[in-house]
Amino acid sequence: MTSNTTKAISKDHTTSVRILSLGVLGIVGSTFMTTIAPPVFSSSTTRAVTNAPVIPITSPIGGRVVTVNGNADGGLQLATIENDRVDRSTLIGLTIELTTLQNDLSLKQSILEDYIRRIADLEQDLNRQQAAIVIKSDNDLRNAETHLEIVSLSSANEKNAAARKLGLVEKGVLAGNRDDLANTLKLEDTKIVAARLRVEMLSADLGNARSGVFVGGDQQSLQDLQREIRNVKADRSQVAIQAATIKVRIDQLKALMDMEEERVAKLVRADVAISGQAKLFKTVAQVGKQVSGGDTLAESVSCADAFVVAIFSERQAQSLSIGSPVAVEADGWDGPVAGRIERLVPRTTDRVDLDYAVPFPPTERRELYAFIAPDTVHPDQATTDKFCSVGTWVTVSMPKTWVIWTRRQLDTTSSALATYAGHLQQQLEGLAGAPVAVSTTPPAVARTSPRSGRLPAGTTLAAAATPDIIKISDNAL
Repeated sequence: MTSNTTKAISKDHTTSVRILSLGVLGIVGSTFMTTIAPPVFSSSTTRAVTNAPVIPITSPIGGRVVTVNGNADGGLQLATIENDRVDRSTLIGLTIELTTLQNDLSLKQSILEDYIRRIADLEQDLNRQQAAIVIKSDNDLRNAETHLEIVSLSSANEKNAAARKLGLVEKGVLAGNRDDLANTLKLEDTKIVAARLRVEMLSADLGNARSGVFVGGDQQSLQDLQREIRNVKADRSQVAIQAATIKVRIDQLKALMDMEEERVAKLVRADVAISGQAKLFKTVAQVGKQVSGGDTLAESVSCADAFVVAIFSERQAQSLSIGSPVAVEADGWDGPVAGRIERLVPRTTDRVDLDYAVPFPPTERRELYAFIAPDTVHPDQATTDKFCSVGTWVTVSMPKTWVIWTRRQLDTTSSALATYAGHLQQQLEGLAGAPVAVSTTPPAVARTSPRSGRLPAGTTLAAAATPDIIKISDNAL
């Protein structure tokens, strides 16, 4: 009876162990399907769309929209704004002031011309009178020189005659007064000195006349003429300074007027164009509409900042990081385009797509956004055009690094199974009250590709218990 009971208990226990082994196998299969299979068989996502930041194009002035070009792209004119209500009061004031100064300058220049003509006439008159005085002084000088020569000759004769008489008187041959004869000699010498002084005076007068220095009452008119010329020249210098000051002020006003005219021209008409690196996304303005400065005329997208926003699950994102390479392709493209991960944005309730052309695709639980940019710093025009085609649904494929990732997952699963088998052994020992023979070899999981969707046949999940060596007491159950 006891032997049959023991055999029955052993058979039931063996059945329990087998059931537990099947349970462990089910857990392993579930773990494989939920943790290993998704990253392996789902290495790409089609929930991705090209996008770019929206750049509003605003009106620089207030006015009326005259033209709108709905097909404008980079570098082309988008719209024309005209305003016929521009305040021109500043420009008018500058124009009036400039006109007044120009009239003053013209008057000053006329006065200067009159002064110049008057000075020329006075100098011409002075030169004419000076030439006459020079001629007169020269004639007087020649006359004085001739007179000096005559006096010299006459005095010499008189002195010779007086000297003979003085000699005869001293000898007593001729009666006469010796003092009178001596005075006669001195008189003749004095005549020569006087004539010589006259020559020197006239020579000095001639030099002064030639130099423009007029001295004496007979030359008062020339002195007055020179004084008048100096006064007119002083007035001319003063007027010239005033004219120069007016010219400087006119130049300043012209510069201010140029700036004001440029400002008014910008306010009167404005041609709005799209930058060369942008693409028209949506027009807002309408022809004939009245706009204010700063109103949005259209929206453009910056092709230089275009990107792809893709949705990945958190498990898929485990193989991604900032800078990871990906491939982007879409229908109508001539081939895939290389990209790289720029940002990984977790799921949030806040709107993160308000400043972009296309709303981001909605995410679900345990999903995140990946921002993908061209893989080159300076992409070619074809790549830029592809990324700039905002709103295009694309497919983003991750690189084939799943083998390393799968090995890492298998190692983690194997370690977890080994720990679970140890816990199961302890539970069995406590249940039976006797040791159970378990293989000392740790559970092994073959590292092969899980593409077949099942585990290899030789995979060991748990140690098989041998019923013959199990000793179960009657009270085990």
